[in-house]
Amino acid sequence: MNFKLQTSNFKTNIKGQIANPKTIVIWLLAFAFCLDVGGLKLAVPAEAAVFVGVFREGAPHNINSIKRFEQQAGCRPAQIMWYQDWAQAFPKEDALNVINYGAVPHIVWEPWYWSDHNKIKLKDVAGGKWDNYITAWARAVREFGHPIFLRPLHEFNMEGYPWGLVNNDKDPQLYIKAFRRIVDIFKREKAANAKFVWSPMNYSFPDEPWNNWEKAYPGNDCVDWIGFDGYNWGTTQSWSDWQAFKYLFRDQARRARQLWPDKPIMIAEFAAAEQGGDKAAWIKELPQYLKTSMRNIDAITWFDVRKETDWRIDSSPQALAAFKQIMKDPLFSGSAEALAALTITPGKYMKNLVYAAKAPVKVKLDGSLRDFSGCQPIVMKDASYFKEGLTWAGPGDLSGKIYLMYDQDYLYLAAEVTDNLPLANKRERGDIWNGDAIEIVFSTDPGADQKRQSFSRRDYQVGFGTGDGKSVKPSVWNWQRRRSPAGSEIFVKRTDKPLGCILEARLPWCFFGDFVPSSGTRIGFDVALDDADRAGERERQLIWNGDYYFYKDPSVWGVLEFK
Repeated sequence: MNFKLQTSNFKTNIKGQIANPKTIVIWLLAFAFCLDVGGLKLAVPAEAAVFVGVFREGAPHNINSIKRFEQQAGCRPAQIMWYQDWAQAFPKEDALNVINYGAVPHIVWEPWYWSDHNKIKLKDVAGGKWDNYITAWARAVREFGHPIFLRPLHEFNMEGYPWGLVNNDKDPQLYIKAFRRIVDIFKREKAANAKFVWSPMNYSFPDEPWNNWEKAYPGNDCVDWIGFDGYNWGTTQSWSDWQAFKYLFRDQARRARQLWPDKPIMIAEFAAAEQGGDKAAWIKELPQYLKTSMRNIDAITWFDVRKETDWRIDSSPQALAAFKQIMKDPLFSGSAEALAALTITPGKYMKNLVYAAKAPVKVKLDGSLRDFSGCQPIVMKDASYFKEGLTWAGPGDLSGKIYLMYDQDYLYLAAEVTDNLPLANKRERGDIWNGDAIEIVFSTDPGADQKRQSFSRRDYQVGFGTGDGKSVKPSVWNWQRRRSPAGSEIFVKRTDKPLGCILEARLPWCFFGDFVPSSGTRIGFDVALDDADRAGERERQLIWNGDYYFYKDPSVWGVLEFK
């Protein structure tokens, strides 16, 4: 079959989000999903979907194994992955099986012989000794003519493969030279239907500076997709423990999007063990992670094999039921056409601007908010601000308005928070973030580099814990100096209509050095609402401008201007 993409391009900017199609319109997914009713078919825009792929033993030579997967999972994979060594010619028949099924072939192209792992040296690939073999593949792929993913030299940052950096003088430049030589031959042969996936392991083994996966990036001109491989091994190994999906891939995907903003990102291999945790629950969490703090992931490929452990989706009835359940989510797509045509349009990170009004008199902390009546608040009440957590039931669950004022002595903050279980914070001191709280980050250096990605000595994070309305009182905490700012004050009261709380606080400028703002001064700033319910710890977070890393990365902050 020939792929013909029939979908509109939907690109826009949403408050506080990267101008990237993957970060927009969570609400859009509620109605723009594949729905056949009387001939009407609505489709998730390709840029908003997460494309599903699978590796299953026997496929694609035996395409019936994929049909069984489709029947079990209730979804049609958009890509089918398998492995080839360098003793084999291009598998045209297998690739055509995938095309005829309606998916994109995805070949992990391993530069060794399965019968002789030392047959091929990375330096020989880089030096041209395998050019004839690579050229034969390139010509066969060009003749094949259909879209295809090729993933050569994968997982180079681990010890298990002869092409790994650890086995090649710890030299990422040699790896880059080999990868580029492969791609250059395909370009020379005009095999443009091949899309190259560069895929490190999610963690580097060993974890050494020379083995940092960023250093082995071959270049934008020869990488089409960024991929990451990683597994939740549970307790199946002496060195492993249970890991949530977000901890396997979230930071890596975030970093890749920062470095290479026009490259789509796939989880090229992943799965979970049964031992050590609840696999079904682990699977059920996937959609919400992909809709919130991992919106920059465009495709996932499940490693559906019993190998080191039972990675399969049907390793238990509960796991299979969970997988089948999440595949009903309109987030996931099996459209090979849209996958093959997907491109990412990089966007500029939007820096929202908020104003702090000059207080004519010293502000009273009494819960009335009269002193803040002339301020334009930050309003966080829709899904674009939901950037951490698994569930958010809408504005009644958590939303809020944040007001800011100042004078020569203080920064004043007030908040009207809607919360279906207010004052749920039994934490104190540096742990107040792990309950109902407000966090702000800001710089006292108006000239600071807005693109810096780590805190400088004049950057601060301050938390305002609500307490529990009983024995645990409201409190203020600064993490950089590990104490409550001397001279700070906080007032919190519960509200019933709407259910939630009002919080007011003041911070003395003198605690943060000699900074005193004047009209027109601008500084970096961000704010987050933390929410804990019955679990006794934070379950969700709304963030104004940045992402879940706002407390470490000032480059994602907005701007506060004093008026």
